[in-house]
Amino acid sequence: MRLLAAGASVRGPAHQQDGLPNQDALCVSGNRGGWCIAVADGLGSRPLSHVGSNKAVHLVRRQARQGHSASHDSVGPALRDAWLAHFGDRYRAHETTCLWAWVDAHGHGVAGQVGDGLLLVRSRGLFRVLTARREGFGNQTTTLAQADPGQCCSAEIELSKPGDGVLLMTDGVSDDLIPEQLEPFFDAIYQRQHRTGRRRMRQWLTRELLDWTTPRHGDDKSIAGIFRTD
Repeated sequence: MRLLAAGASVRGPAHQQDGLPNQDALCVSGNRGGWCIAVADGLGSRPLSHVGSNKAVHLVRRQARQGHSASHDSVGPALRDAWLAHFGDRYRAHETTCLWAWVDAHGHGVAGQVGDGLLLVRSRGLFRVLTARREGFGNQTTTLAQADPGQCCSAEIELSKPGDGVLLMTDGVSDDLIPEQLEPFFDAIYQRQHRTGRRRMRQWLTRELLDWTTPRHGDDKSIAGIFRTD
C-alpha cells in the first residue's frame, strides 16, 4: 500500500494588501507510517484568529500521535476541550474552524469537521461529501469553541482501493466549487498526486491557490489531502 499526502496554504490578496497574516493554518504530518492532515480558518473578525487556527491544527497532530483508538465522534469534542483549555477566558480573540483527518499505515482512520470548509472522502471506493449542508445565513459559521457534539460531522474512513482518499479545504477554496463538480475536482487532485512527489505537489497546489481567479479570490486558501495510490 502506498499513501501520499500533501497540502498548501496561501494568504489571500486582501490580507496581503492590508498587511494581515494568513488566518488559515495547515498541517501535513507523517504519523507511524500513515498521515495526519488538518486545515483551519481563523474567524476574520477576531484579532488573534491566526494564533487560534495554528493551535487547532497543532492539537489535531497531537491527537493523531496519541493513537488511532479513539472513535471518530470523540475527536471533535476532545479537540474542542483541548483548544479551550489552552486559551481559557481569552478564547474569543482566537476563534477558528477546523477540519481534520488521519489514517494509519493500513489506510484506516477518521475524518471530521467543525465550521465552514469542505470535507470530501472516497472510502472503499465510494465517494461522498461529508460536510453537512449549511443552515442559517451565509456569513454565520460555527467555530471550534462554539460547537457542541451535534455540530461536529465525522466518520471512520478506510482507504482500501487505489483512488481512495480524503480532501480538506477551507472556504476560500470550497465556496468557489460547483457541487456537481466536487467528485471531478477530487479526482483531479488525486491524479496529480499520483504522479507527483510531495514537494512538487505542494508547489503545484501553492501555484494553483495563488492563481485562483474566482470571485472569492481575496480570501486565504488552504487545502490538504491523503490518497492511496496503489
